[in-house]
Amino acid sequence: MVEYYGELCTRVYESNKSIAEGKELDFFLSFVKDKNMKVLEPMCGNGRMLIPFMQEGIDIEGFDISEDMLKLCKEKCRELDLIPVISNKKIEEYKSNRKYDLIMIPFGSFSLLPDILVDQSLDNMKSMLKNDGKLLLTIITKKSEPEEILNWIQTNCVKFHEETIVEYKKVQYDPVKKMLHTKLKYELIQKDLVIKTEIMDFPMRLYEKGEFESTLKINGLQKIVIHEVANGYGTGTSFNVYECSI
Repeated sequence: MVEYYGELCTRVYESNKSIAEGKELDFFLSFVKDKNMKVLEPMCGNGRMLIPFMQEGIDIEGFDISEDMLKLCKEKCRELDLIPVISNKKIEEYKSNRKYDLIMIPFGSFSLLPDILVDQSLDNMKSMLKNDGKLLLTIITKKSEPEEILNWIQTNCVKFHEETIVEYKKVQYDPVKKMLHTKLKYELIQKDLVIKTEIMDFPMRLYEKGEFESTLKINGLQKIVIHEVANGYGTGTSFNVYECSI
C-alpha cells in the first residue's frame, strides 16, 4: 500500500527527527520579536518545530497533509500539557481569514512540492501574510548530480521494544522536471516475520543556484534575503533559509 508519511514512516522519522534544537531552532525563534506575534507553520509534520515554539509561549498554528504525523504531534503535545492548533490540510488548498506575522516552512519541506503546486502555494501564503510579515522557506538545492539507485537497498533499521522497522529505498532523477524521486519501503518485523509493509513515494524538487530566488520574485515576493545557517543541523552541516515579504 502506498502511503504518504504513513504510520511506519512516521515512527522512523520520529526516531531521529523528533524536536528541532540548537542553531536551527534559534534561527527561526529569532524572527519572533514578541509573544503577540501570530505564526503559521505549513507542513508542520510531527511538530518538531511547532512544539518548541509552543513551549516558548508563542501563538502558532500548523497544518500538514499526513494524518499520522499530526496524530503523533498531538500525542507529544498531550505529554507536555500543550494544546496544538493543527489541521489536516494541503498547502496548495489551505485558506484562512487570519493574518500572520510569520509563516515558516523549515527543514526543506517546500521542496516536496512539484512545480505545478508552487505558485498556488506561494499565493496562499501571501494572502495570509500581514503587510509587514515575513515568510521563511527552506528548500533543497542541487549541489551535484544525484546518484540513482535502481534496486532496493537497506538504508535504516530502527529497533523498538519487541519489533523492528527496516527501511529500503530506490532513487531516480528526472532532469527535465528536476525532481528526485525516492521510493521508500518500510517493513514492520515481529518475531522474524514481516507483518506490515508500507511504500512511500518521496519526490523532492532540487533547485539550481538562483532558481528559487527567481521563483519568489515572479510570484510577487520582495525583500529577499538568503540566510546561511552554519551548523544548523549539527556540526559540519548548513542550510539556506529564504526570507521574503509581500
